[in-house]
Amino acid sequence: MPNNMTTPQRFTVPGTDPHFASDNIAGAHPEIMAALADANTDAAAYGGDPITEDFHQMIDTVFGTGAYGFPVFNGTGANIVALQAVSHPHSSVICADTAHVYTSESSAPVRAGISLKPQPHRNGKLDPADVEAVLASDLGNPQSTQPTAVSISQVTEMGTVYTVAEMTALCNAVHEAGLAIHMDGARLAQAAAALGLDLHGATTALGVDILSLGATKNGALGADAVVVLSNRVQQAALAPIIKYTTQLSSKTSFLSAQLNAMFGTSLWHRNATTANTAAQQLAHGLAAIQDVEVPTPDATTVLAAMPETLVARLHEHYVAHLWGHDATGRPIVRLVCSWATTPQKVDELLQVLSP
Repeated sequence: MPNNMTTPQRFTVPGTDPHFASDNIAGAHPEIMAALADANTDAAAYGGDPITEDFHQMIDTVFGTGAYGFPVFNGTGANIVALQAVSHPHSSVICADTAHVYTSESSAPVRAGISLKPQPHRNGKLDPADVEAVLASDLGNPQSTQPTAVSISQVTEMGTVYTVAEMTALCNAVHEAGLAIHMDGARLAQAAAALGLDLHGATTALGVDILSLGATKNGALGADAVVVLSNRVQQAALAPIIKYTTQLSSKTSFLSAQLNAMFGTSLWHRNATTANTAAQQLAHGLAAIQDVEVPTPDATTVLAAMPETLVARLHEHYVAHLWGHDATGRPIVRLVCSWATTPQKVDELLQVLSP
């Protein structure tokens, strides 16, 4: 697989199945819907309700004493709030050139006054040398924005997962430089499950300072959160940023109810494990097809290089995104599994591509 990624090309043919186009395609998990039904009672607005109080306690319990969070509407909102909390208009945030906040969140960072400093990735990842190179060229240079934070994605846009060793080394380097580290955890549940860690072990314990906590891609109806994990980030800064970025819900209880059902129980792990297992099944099945090359996926995303003829056949039946080309010119197709991906759904796709 190449180390480059072009802007994904999206194919939608009437009547084609969108199931593997994204884990956003899957509906809300029944336990999330039940939590919403239970929350559908009179409650105080703007977070002054028992359900949101339970959310704050859950965050403290799951991520460690002192962790503090706010529910938000979506992942872009979570990223913008979190990055504003660790930067300012005359600073910058280092990220990979494949980072979702850089490639897929349009002008939201610009509108929020966030200057991103994208660096060439290695399978979607940054390492300490990337941070050190930016600091060597920019720190103290009045012609350059001064970095205040590093933002990483876990799972990355290439479908890879930072290992514990990689995360520890990167966080240590970031902190030694006096910077904060932000994790775009839109798929944190899937990454933690793949690493065999709990949520604290995959974030706080490794040195993450502020987290965009994603539930939507793992079975929520529409709820994410911003979570402060260390004293490198001022908790008091979040509330005004939440309001400024239009992420303050008057009916916060409905967001909190989803997050409590996801992360206050084993639901996050069950759903993530289902998605990761389906991705493994899909990758193994694709690898058995002639002229298809598939690295073993770390989590839910499968990147498969295949001949144009197979891509055309796939597009007759499924919505699928092209994710660049490999060294031989074969298109790379990106397929994503979700909590709702069953073994039968995987077999159906494999049958379409099988001789």
